[in-house]
Amino acid sequence: MHPEYKAKPRVYYLGIPRKFVAGAVYDPEADECTVGAKIALTNLKTKKSQTAKTDEFGDFWFEGLDVGEYSLKVENDGYYTQKIESIKTEKDVNVGDIKLYKKAQVAS
Repeated sequence: MHPEYKAKPRVYYLGIPRKFVAGAVYDPEADECTVGAKIALTNLKTKKSQTAKTDEFGDFWFEGLDVGEYSLKVENDGYYTQKIESIKTEKDVNVGDIKLYKKAQVAS
């Protein structure tokens, strides 16, 4: 920390946590969290994709991410798909609550 001492310390940091993207999914009409929604996170540069499902609280996490730019896609049967583009992981990111709206059902 004091370059004037010319100590040349040799400190190596192992296991430094990498970046994460997290959020929650819910149905605003039913005022309930959405369990089991499919979440896809794609690195826009490498096109590498990861998937997860929301837990019993509607939460999802992607951990151990490289710094970069990502897109997020949320899908659930009977609901409109939601997309979030350009998520930058210079810092950890919580995208917040994502609203999923039910598709209109056609009466037969």
